[in-house]
Amino acid sequence: MSIPEPTVHDPTDTQLLGLSLQLVVGVYASPGDALRADLEGGAFQEAVALAARPAGLTAPDLDVPPWRTLQTRYVDLFVSSPNGLPAPPYVGYAVDGELLGPTARRLKAFYDEHGVTPNGAWGDLPDHLAAVAEAGTLLVEAGRPDAARTLAARFLLPWFERYAEPVVDADTSGFYGPMTRFLHAAIKEVTREAAVHGS
Repeated sequence: MSIPEPTVHDPTDTQLLGLSLQLVVGVYASPGDALRADLEGGAFQEAVALAARPAGLTAPDLDVPPWRTLQTRYVDLFVSSPNGLPAPPYVGYAVDGELLGPTARRLKAFYDEHGVTPNGAWGDLPDHLAAVAEAGTLLVEAGRPDAARTLAARFLLPWFERYAEPVVDADTSGFYGPMTRFLHAAIKEVTREAAVHGS
């Protein structure tokens, strides 16, 4: 048996990782002006297409609803719903079934180890899916894609593994379901190497 020489990451791998994390931030943060501008101007759809090609994925055909409908569907899926919340957007809850449990503590330890400081203006729990993805984008921008990939493998992928199908099943917007299915596949792709190395 021969052991292959270590390989240098292809820059497109890092670009795909960063773009996938940015898309997670855009989709799962509370829908605001930036997302609206990106959807209306076509930048969001362009970013999805750019992420799809190197990952070998097909960009979803998005049927973006009116803005107010998109905001309402976000609340129904991720904030509050009279029928029960299909997908709490907290990575710790996806693993532990509780808020601020062991996974949230491991995430904080990961942040401390890698010098990531959550934004003080962030108004939600620190293990919110969008906040974790934002931390990953900061690591990519700091030239630390391996740490970002490990973060995505340990904390983002378990959320998608648990909640991707419930979001797809519950979504009526034509946006969150297709994007969740796409981002689940993209996060699996960008974390494949981290999973192989046991990160």
